Amino acid sequence: MKKLALAAALPFALSLAACADSTPEAADGDMATAEATDDALATDTSAVGPTDTTPGATSTDSMTPKQLDTTAENLEERADRVEDVNEAEADRLEAQAKALQEKRDAKD
Repeated sequence: MKKLALAAALPFALSLAACADSTPEAADGDMATAEATDDALATDTSAVGPTDTTPGATSTDSMTPKQLDTTAENLEERADRVEDVNEAEADRLEAQAKALQEKRDAKD
């Protein structure tokens, strides 16, 4: 009886499997091509201008000391929240907050 039920369920299972994700990379099974395409897209900077290594750094020049302080506090709170999960991200956020506090102190 079990074999009969399994045999009857097989066409249904195969039809569901056919409805799965069928991206060309997955269908062809050629992951090297997919990775090469991803690498080429990642290194192609022809359509992108120069990137800023510290996004948002230029916008802090026009911020008031109070805004800088508030932003630094928010960054420290975010660092505290992610510290258990991602220590590197927490360190980056704390460094960014410290830089904002130094900029605030320089404006005062």
